[in-house]
Amino acid sequence: MKLLKNVRLYTGEEYFERGAVAFDDGGIVYAGAQSALTDGLRADVIDGRGGLCMPPMVNAHTHAAMVLLRGVASDENLNDWLDKVVPIEEMYTPQMIHDGTMLAIAQMIRTGTSAFADMYYHMHSVIDAVLETGIRANITRGSSSREGVDSHVSWFKDHDGAANGNLRVYMGIHAEYTSDEDIVSYAADTAASLGTGIHVHVSESAYEVAGCVERHGCSPVEYFDRLGVFDLPTIAAHCVHLTGSDIALLGSKHVNIAHCPLSNLKLGNGIAPVRDLMGSGAAIAVGTDGASSNNSLDMFRETKAMSLLAKGSLNDPKAMSAEESLRCASLNGYRALGFGNAGLIKAGMDADMIVLDSASFNMFPGVDPAADAVYSATGEDVILNIVNGKVLYAFGEFKTLDIDKVRKEAYATARELGIV
Repeated sequence: MKLLKNVRLYTGEEYFERGAVAFDDGGIVYAGAQSALTDGLRADVIDGRGGLCMPPMVNAHTHAAMVLLRGVASDENLNDWLDKVVPIEEMYTPQMIHDGTMLAIAQMIRTGTSAFADMYYHMHSVIDAVLETGIRANITRGSSSREGVDSHVSWFKDHDGAANGNLRVYMGIHAEYTSDEDIVSYAADTAASLGTGIHVHVSESAYEVAGCVERHGCSPVEYFDRLGVFDLPTIAAHCVHLTGSDIALLGSKHVNIAHCPLSNLKLGNGIAPVRDLMGSGAAIAVGTDGASSNNSLDMFRETKAMSLLAKGSLNDPKAMSAEESLRCASLNGYRALGFGNAGLIKAGMDADMIVLDSASFNMFPGVDPAADAVYSATGEDVILNIVNGKVLYAFGEFKTLDIDKVRKEAYATARELGIV
Protein backbone atom coordinates (compact mmCIF):
# COMPACT_ATOMS: atom_id res chain seq x y z
CA MET A 1 0.00 0.00 0.00
CA LYS A 2 1.17 3.53 -0.82
CA LEU A 3 -0.20 6.71 0.70
CA LEU A 4 0.10 10.08 -1.02
CA LYS A 5 -0.58 12.70 1.64
CA ASN A 6 -0.14 16.41 2.26
CA VAL A 7 -1.80 17.41 -1.02
CA ARG A 8 -4.60 19.65 -2.16
CA LEU A 9 -6.78 17.06 -3.88
CA TYR A 10 -8.91 17.69 -6.97
CA THR A 11 -10.44 14.32 -7.84
CA GLY A 12 -12.03 15.50 -11.08
CA GLU A 13 -15.34 15.76 -9.20
CA GLU A 14 -14.55 17.09 -5.71
CA TYR A 15 -11.93 19.25 -4.00
CA PHE A 16 -10.27 18.65 -0.62
CA GLU A 17 -8.03 21.39 0.73
CA ARG A 18 -6.01 18.83 2.67
CA GLY A 19 -6.35 15.48 0.97
CA ALA A 20 -4.76 12.07 0.66
CA VAL A 21 -4.85 9.11 -1.71
CA ALA A 22 -4.19 5.50 -0.68
CA PHE A 23 -3.51 3.02 -3.47
CA ASP A 24 -1.94 -0.32 -4.30
CA ASP A 25 -1.41 -2.44 -7.41
CA GLY A 26 -5.15 -3.00 -7.60
CA GLY A 27 -5.97 0.70 -7.79
CA ILE A 28 -7.15 3.50 -5.53
CA VAL A 29 -8.37 2.38 -2.10
CA TYR A 30 -9.18 5.81 -0.66
CA ALA A 31 -9.26 9.38 -1.95
CA GLY A 32 -10.53 12.24 0.17
CA ALA A 33 -9.84 14.23 3.28
CA GLN A 34 -6.59 13.30 4.97
CA SER A 35 -8.25 13.70 8.37
CA ALA A 36 -10.57 10.75 7.65
CA LEU A 37 -7.68 8.28 7.45
CA THR A 38 -6.92 6.15 10.48
CA ASP A 39 -3.56 6.61 12.14
CA GLY A 40 -2.98 2.86 11.95
CA LEU A 41 -2.93 2.67 8.14
CA ARG A 42 0.23 0.82 7.13
CA ALA A 43 1.61 2.26 3.92
CA ASP A 44 4.67 3.65 2.21
CA VAL A 45 4.15 7.40 2.50
CA ILE A 46 4.75 9.84 -0.35
CA ASP A 47 4.80 13.45 0.81
CA GLY A 48 3.03 15.57 -1.81
CA ARG A 49 4.66 18.73 -0.38
CA GLY A 50 1.39 20.62 -0.34
CA GLY A 51 0.99 20.31 -4.11
CA LEU A 52 -2.21 20.02 -6.14
CA CYS A 53 -3.04 16.37 -6.85
CA MET A 54 -5.28 15.89 -9.87
CA PRO A 55 -6.06 13.42 -12.69
CA PRO A 56 -3.27 13.26 -15.29
CA MET A 57 -3.38 14.48 -18.85
CA VAL A 58 -4.05 12.13 -21.78
CA ASN A 59 -2.63 12.95 -25.22
CA ALA A 60 -5.37 11.58 -27.48
CA HIS A 61 -3.53 12.05 -30.77
CA THR A 62 0.17 12.34 -31.49
CA HIS A 63 3.02 10.98 -33.56
CA ALA A 64 5.53 10.59 -30.77
CA ALA A 65 8.79 10.12 -32.68
CA MET A 66 8.10 13.32 -34.62
CA VAL A 67 9.65 15.03 -31.61
CA LEU A 68 12.88 14.52 -33.58
CA LEU A 69 11.43 16.93 -36.18
CA ARG A 70 10.64 19.69 -33.71
CA GLY A 71 11.31 22.95 -35.55
CA VAL A 72 11.41 21.40 -39.02
CA ALA A 73 9.18 23.01 -41.67
CA SER A 74 7.75 25.73 -39.47
CA ASP A 75 5.38 28.37 -40.90
CA GLU A 76 4.17 26.16 -43.77
CA ASN A 77 0.68 25.08 -44.74
CA LEU A 78 -0.22 21.40 -44.32
CA ASN A 79 0.64 20.31 -47.85
CA ASP A 80 3.99 22.12 -47.96
CA TRP A 81 4.76 20.92 -44.44
CA LEU A 82 4.12 17.33 -45.54
CA ASP A 83 6.39 17.81 -48.56
CA LYS A 84 9.28 18.69 -46.22
CA VAL A 85 8.57 16.26 -43.39
CA VAL A 86 7.68 13.06 -45.26
CA PRO A 87 11.08 12.62 -46.99
CA ILE A 88 12.76 12.69 -43.59
CA GLU A 89 10.24 10.26 -42.13
CA GLU A 90 10.96 7.84 -44.96
CA MET A 91 14.53 7.57 -43.63
CA TYR A 92 13.40 6.37 -40.21
CA THR A 93 14.65 3.00 -38.99
CA PRO A 94 13.05 1.08 -36.12
CA GLN A 95 15.87 2.22 -33.82
CA MET A 96 15.27 5.86 -34.79
CA ILE A 97 11.59 5.47 -33.95
CA HIS A 98 12.53 4.01 -30.58
CA ASP A 99 14.94 6.87 -29.84
CA GLY A 100 12.40 9.51 -30.83
CA THR A 101 9.58 7.84 -28.92
CA MET A 102 11.70 7.62 -25.77
CA LEU A 103 12.38 11.37 -26.00
CA ALA A 104 8.67 12.07 -26.48
CA ILE A 105 7.69 9.82 -23.59
CA ALA A 106 10.20 11.59 -21.36
CA GLN A 107 8.62 14.96 -22.13
CA MET A 108 5.11 13.60 -21.65
CA ILE A 109 5.94 11.99 -18.31
CA ARG A 110 7.73 15.15 -17.16
CA THR A 111 4.80 17.37 -18.09
CA GLY A 112 2.01 15.32 -16.52
CA THR A 113 0.78 13.04 -19.30
CA SER A 114 0.00 9.47 -18.29
CA ALA A 115 -1.27 8.04 -21.60
CA PHE A 116 -0.97 8.81 -25.31
CA ALA A 117 -2.49 7.61 -28.58
CA ASP A 118 0.32 7.18 -31.09
CA MET A 119 -0.05 6.79 -34.85
CA TYR A 120 3.24 6.35 -36.66
CA TYR A 121 5.67 3.81 -38.18
CA HIS A 122 7.63 0.79 -36.85
CA MET A 123 5.16 0.48 -34.01
CA HIS A 124 6.95 -2.49 -32.47
CA SER A 125 9.63 0.03 -31.50
CA VAL A 126 6.96 2.20 -29.87
CA ILE A 127 5.64 -0.82 -27.98
CA ASP A 128 9.14 -1.50 -26.64
CA ALA A 129 9.45 2.10 -25.42
CA VAL A 130 6.04 2.00 -23.74
CA LEU A 131 6.77 -1.26 -21.94
CA GLU A 132 10.17 0.05 -20.85
CA THR A 133 8.89 3.30 -19.34
CA GLY A 134 5.58 2.37 -17.70
CA ILE A 135 3.44 4.99 -19.44
CA ARG A 136 0.07 4.00 -20.94
CA ALA A 137 -0.39 4.04 -24.71
CA ASN A 138 -2.84 3.22 -27.46
CA ILE A 139 -0.77 2.40 -30.54
CA THR A 140 -1.68 2.21 -34.18
CA ARG A 141 -0.03 2.50 -37.58
CA GLY A 142 -1.32 5.09 -40.01
CA SER A 143 -2.17 2.50 -42.64
CA SER A 144 -2.69 3.14 -46.35
CA SER A 145 -2.48 -0.49 -47.54
CA ARG A 146 -3.74 -3.96 -46.65
CA GLU A 147 -0.23 -4.81 -45.46
CA GLY A 148 -0.43 -1.90 -43.03
CA VAL A 149 -3.79 -3.09 -41.76
CA ASP A 150 -2.54 -6.66 -41.38
CA SER A 151 0.44 -5.53 -39.28
CA HIS A 152 -1.97 -4.65 -36.46
CA VAL A 153 -3.17 -8.23 -36.01
CA SER A 154 -0.01 -9.60 -34.39
CA TRP A 155 0.43 -6.44 -32.30
CA PHE A 156 -3.10 -6.83 -31.01
CA LYS A 157 -2.79 -10.53 -30.25
CA ASP A 158 0.62 -10.14 -28.58
CA HIS A 159 0.29 -6.83 -26.77
CA ASP A 160 -3.27 -5.55 -26.32
CA GLY A 161 -3.77 -5.40 -22.55
CA ALA A 162 -0.07 -5.96 -21.82
CA ALA A 163 1.86 -4.40 -18.92
CA ASN A 164 -1.02 -4.75 -16.46
CA GLY A 165 -3.41 -3.17 -18.94
CA ASN A 166 -1.20 -0.21 -19.89
CA LEU A 167 -1.12 -0.97 -23.63
CA ARG A 168 -4.00 -0.92 -26.10
CA VAL A 169 -3.84 -1.62 -29.83
CA TYR A 170 -6.32 0.01 -32.24
CA MET A 171 -6.55 -0.33 -35.99
CA GLY A 172 -5.09 2.64 -37.86
CA ILE A 173 -6.18 4.32 -41.08
CA HIS A 174 -4.05 7.31 -41.99
CA ALA A 175 -6.70 9.36 -43.82
CA GLU A 176 -9.19 9.36 -46.66
CA TYR A 177 -6.69 10.88 -49.09
CA THR A 178 -4.05 8.18 -48.44
CA SER A 179 -6.36 5.16 -48.72
CA ASP A 180 -9.17 3.77 -50.83
CA GLU A 181 -12.55 2.24 -50.09
CA ASP A 182 -11.19 -1.31 -50.13
CA ILE A 183 -8.52 -0.52 -47.52
CA VAL A 184 -10.92 1.39 -45.26
CA SER A 185 -13.55 -1.38 -45.38
CA TYR A 186 -10.86 -3.99 -44.78
CA ALA A 187 -9.56 -2.05 -41.78
CA ALA A 188 -13.06 -1.70 -40.30
CA ASP A 189 -13.78 -5.40 -40.81
CA THR A 190 -10.42 -6.39 -39.28
CA ALA A 191 -10.95 -4.13 -36.26
CA ALA A 192 -14.41 -5.58 -35.74
CA SER A 193 -13.08 -9.14 -35.91
CA LEU A 194 -10.44 -8.32 -33.28
CA GLY A 195 -12.88 -6.45 -31.07
CA THR A 196 -10.89 -3.23 -31.12
CA GLY A 197 -11.25 0.37 -32.29
CA ILE A 198 -9.95 2.64 -35.05
CA HIS A 199 -7.77 5.76 -35.04
CA VAL A 200 -7.95 8.00 -38.14
CA HIS A 201 -7.33 11.57 -39.34
CA VAL A 202 -10.60 13.24 -40.36
CA SER A 203 -11.30 16.62 -42.02
CA GLU A 204 -8.11 18.32 -40.86
CA SER A 205 -7.93 20.85 -43.70
CA ALA A 206 -10.29 22.49 -46.17
CA TYR A 207 -8.13 21.07 -48.97
CA GLU A 208 -8.66 17.53 -47.64
CA VAL A 209 -12.42 17.97 -47.50
CA ALA A 210 -12.64 19.46 -51.00
CA GLY A 211 -10.59 16.57 -52.38
CA CYS A 212 -12.84 14.01 -50.73
CA VAL A 213 -15.97 15.66 -52.14
CA GLU A 214 -14.40 15.60 -55.59
CA ARG A 215 -13.35 11.96 -55.30
CA HIS A 216 -16.38 10.50 -53.54
CA GLY A 217 -19.14 13.07 -53.64
CA CYS A 218 -19.24 13.36 -49.86
CA SER A 219 -17.29 14.68 -46.87
CA PRO A 220 -14.63 12.59 -45.10
CA VAL A 221 -17.05 12.10 -42.19
CA GLU A 222 -19.74 10.74 -44.50
CA TYR A 223 -17.15 8.64 -46.34
CA PHE A 224 -15.85 6.90 -43.22
CA ASP A 225 -19.35 6.41 -41.85
CA ARG A 226 -20.49 4.79 -45.10
CA LEU A 227 -17.63 2.30 -44.83
CA GLY A 228 -18.43 1.33 -41.24
CA VAL A 229 -15.62 3.07 -39.38
CA PHE A 230 -17.85 4.90 -36.90
CA ASP A 231 -19.70 1.72 -35.99
CA LEU A 232 -16.58 0.90 -33.97
CA PRO A 233 -14.92 2.78 -31.09
CA THR A 234 -13.14 5.55 -32.99
CA ILE A 235 -10.56 8.24 -32.31
CA ALA A 236 -11.17 10.82 -35.05
CA ALA A 237 -8.28 13.26 -35.06
CA HIS A 238 -8.80 16.98 -35.83
CA CYS A 239 -12.37 17.25 -37.26
CA VAL A 240 -11.87 20.94 -38.07
CA HIS A 241 -13.86 21.42 -41.28
CA LEU A 242 -17.31 19.97 -40.66
CA THR A 243 -20.79 20.58 -41.97
CA GLY A 244 -23.83 20.57 -39.73
CA SER A 245 -24.69 17.07 -40.94
CA ASP A 246 -21.10 15.93 -40.21
CA ILE A 247 -21.45 17.18 -36.63
CA ALA A 248 -24.80 15.46 -36.19
CA LEU A 249 -23.45 12.21 -37.59
CA LEU A 250 -20.36 12.22 -35.34
CA GLY A 251 -22.61 12.90 -32.37
CA SER A 252 -25.09 10.18 -33.22
CA LYS A 253 -22.23 7.65 -33.36
CA HIS A 254 -20.63 9.05 -30.17
CA VAL A 255 -17.28 9.38 -31.90
CA ASN A 256 -14.25 10.39 -29.81
CA ILE A 257 -12.84 13.59 -31.30
CA ALA A 258 -9.12 14.17 -30.70
CA HIS A 259 -9.05 17.96 -30.75
CA CYS A 260 -5.55 19.31 -31.54
CA PRO A 261 -5.95 23.10 -31.28
CA LEU A 262 -2.32 24.25 -31.42
CA SER A 263 -1.33 22.06 -34.37
CA ASN A 264 -4.44 23.17 -36.25
CA LEU A 265 -3.56 26.81 -35.55
CA LYS A 266 0.12 26.44 -36.47
CA LEU A 267 -0.69 24.83 -39.81
CA GLY A 268 -3.41 27.40 -40.48
CA ASN A 269 -6.13 24.77 -40.68
CA GLY A 270 -8.65 26.55 -38.48
CA ILE A 271 -10.58 25.91 -35.29
CA ALA A 272 -12.66 22.81 -34.68
CA PRO A 273 -16.33 23.42 -33.72
CA VAL A 274 -15.83 21.86 -30.31
CA ARG A 275 -18.92 23.28 -28.61
CA ASP A 276 -21.21 22.10 -31.41
CA LEU A 277 -19.60 18.66 -31.35
CA MET A 278 -20.12 18.40 -27.59
CA GLY A 279 -23.74 19.40 -28.02
CA SER A 280 -24.25 16.73 -30.67
CA GLY A 281 -23.13 13.88 -28.42
CA ALA A 282 -19.55 13.47 -29.62
CA ALA A 283 -16.88 13.16 -26.91
CA ILE A 284 -14.04 15.69 -26.99
CA ALA A 285 -10.57 14.54 -26.02
CA VAL A 286 -7.39 16.57 -26.50
CA GLY A 287 -4.17 15.85 -28.39
CA THR A 288 -1.01 17.66 -29.37
CA ASP A 289 -0.47 16.07 -32.79
CA GLY A 290 3.22 15.62 -33.59
CA ALA A 291 5.87 17.93 -32.17
CA SER A 292 6.79 19.13 -35.65
CA SER A 293 3.42 20.79 -36.08
CA ASN A 294 2.91 22.03 -32.53
CA ASN A 295 5.91 22.18 -31.37
CA SER A 296 5.31 20.94 -27.82
CA LEU A 297 3.91 17.83 -26.15
CA ASP A 298 2.82 19.80 -23.09
CA MET A 299 -0.86 19.00 -22.64
CA PHE A 300 -1.39 21.87 -20.21
CA ARG A 301 -0.68 24.30 -23.06
CA GLU A 302 -3.07 22.37 -25.29
CA THR A 303 -5.86 22.35 -22.73
CA LYS A 304 -5.62 26.09 -22.14
CA ALA A 305 -5.69 26.68 -25.90
CA MET A 306 -8.82 24.54 -26.27
CA SER A 307 -10.67 26.45 -23.59
CA LEU A 308 -9.65 29.92 -24.76
CA LEU A 309 -10.36 29.17 -28.42
CA ALA A 310 -13.88 28.08 -27.53
CA LYS A 311 -14.43 31.24 -25.50
CA GLY A 312 -12.90 33.56 -28.10
CA SER A 313 -14.47 32.05 -31.20
CA LEU A 314 -17.94 32.13 -29.62
CA ASN A 315 -17.51 35.43 -27.75
CA ASP A 316 -18.61 33.61 -24.62
CA PRO A 317 -16.40 33.24 -21.52
CA LYS A 318 -18.63 30.38 -20.37
CA ALA A 319 -18.20 28.38 -23.59
CA MET A 320 -15.63 26.02 -22.05
CA SER A 321 -15.15 26.01 -18.28
CA ALA A 322 -11.97 24.92 -16.53
CA GLU A 323 -13.71 21.82 -15.17
CA GLU A 324 -15.00 20.85 -18.64
CA SER A 325 -11.54 21.40 -20.09
CA LEU A 326 -9.90 19.09 -17.57
CA ARG A 327 -12.56 16.45 -18.17
CA CYS A 328 -11.81 16.54 -21.91
CA ALA A 329 -8.05 16.40 -21.36
CA SER A 330 -8.17 13.56 -18.84
CA LEU A 331 -11.30 11.43 -18.38
CA ASN A 332 -12.47 11.71 -22.00
CA GLY A 333 -8.97 10.95 -23.21
CA TYR A 334 -8.75 7.79 -21.13
CA ARG A 335 -12.09 6.61 -22.49
CA ALA A 336 -11.11 7.41 -26.08
CA LEU A 337 -7.93 5.33 -25.71
CA GLY A 338 -9.79 2.39 -24.23
CA PHE A 339 -8.77 2.85 -20.59
CA GLY A 340 -12.18 2.91 -18.98
CA ASN A 341 -11.16 2.79 -15.33
CA ALA A 342 -8.99 5.90 -15.03
CA GLY A 343 -9.40 9.65 -15.20
CA LEU A 344 -10.89 10.27 -11.76
CA ILE A 345 -9.16 9.97 -8.40
CA LYS A 346 -11.65 7.89 -6.44
CA ALA A 347 -11.81 4.49 -4.79
CA GLY A 348 -12.02 1.65 -7.29
CA MET A 349 -10.33 3.56 -10.12
CA ASP A 350 -6.83 2.83 -11.42
CA ALA A 351 -4.13 4.73 -9.53
CA ASP A 352 -3.24 7.40 -12.08
CA MET A 353 -2.50 10.86 -10.67
CA ILE A 354 -0.15 13.82 -10.92
CA VAL A 355 0.87 16.53 -8.46
CA LEU A 356 1.56 20.16 -9.38
CA ASP A 357 3.89 22.33 -7.33
CA SER A 358 1.74 24.72 -5.28
CA ALA A 359 4.82 26.85 -4.62
CA SER A 360 5.16 27.60 -8.34
CA PHE A 361 4.37 31.18 -9.32
CA ASN A 362 1.80 29.71 -11.71
CA MET A 363 -0.08 28.04 -8.86
CA PHE A 364 0.10 30.74 -6.17
CA PRO A 365 -1.95 31.68 -4.15
CA GLY A 366 -4.18 28.75 -5.10
CA VAL A 367 -7.72 30.14 -5.15
CA ASP A 368 -9.31 27.81 -7.71
CA PRO A 369 -7.53 24.50 -8.44
CA ALA A 370 -9.24 23.79 -11.77
CA ALA A 371 -8.69 27.33 -13.03
CA ASP A 372 -5.06 27.24 -11.88
CA ALA A 373 -4.49 23.96 -13.72
CA VAL A 374 -6.09 25.10 -17.00
CA TYR A 375 -5.29 28.79 -17.28
CA SER A 376 -2.04 29.15 -15.35
CA ALA A 377 -0.08 25.90 -15.02
CA THR A 378 2.33 24.42 -17.53
CA GLY A 379 3.74 20.93 -17.56
CA GLU A 380 6.89 22.25 -15.94
CA ASP A 381 4.88 22.63 -12.72
CA VAL A 382 4.43 18.84 -12.44
CA ILE A 383 6.43 17.34 -9.57
CA LEU A 384 4.94 13.83 -9.42
CA ASN A 385 3.50 11.48 -12.04
CA ILE A 386 2.02 8.13 -11.00
CA VAL A 387 0.62 5.67 -13.58
CA ASN A 388 -1.24 2.53 -12.58
CA GLY A 389 0.22 2.80 -9.09
CA LYS A 390 3.83 3.15 -10.31
CA VAL A 391 5.82 6.34 -9.77
CA LEU A 392 7.29 7.41 -13.13
CA TYR A 393 8.57 10.84 -12.10
CA ALA A 394 9.09 12.37 -8.68
CA PHE A 395 10.56 15.70 -7.63
CA GLY A 396 13.00 16.11 -10.51
CA GLU A 397 13.89 12.46 -11.04
CA PHE A 398 12.73 10.05 -13.74
CA LYS A 399 12.15 6.64 -12.21
CA THR A 400 11.83 4.43 -15.32
CA LEU A 401 14.24 5.96 -17.81
CA ASP A 402 17.76 7.39 -17.97
CA ILE A 403 17.11 10.90 -19.24
CA ASP A 404 20.75 11.61 -20.13
CA LYS A 405 20.88 8.43 -22.24
CA VAL A 406 17.55 9.28 -23.87
CA ARG A 407 18.73 12.76 -24.84
CA LYS A 408 22.10 11.51 -26.11
CA GLU A 409 20.56 8.83 -28.32
CA ALA A 410 17.85 11.14 -29.67
CA TYR A 411 20.43 13.79 -30.57
CA ALA A 412 22.59 11.21 -32.34
CA THR A 413 19.53 10.12 -34.33
CA ALA A 414 18.70 13.70 -35.27
CA ARG A 415 22.27 14.16 -36.51
CA GLU A 416 22.04 10.94 -38.54
CA LEU A 417 18.86 12.23 -40.18
CA GLY A 418 20.57 15.53 -41.00
CA ILE A 419 18.14 17.52 -38.86
CA VAL A 420 20.84 19.10 -36.67
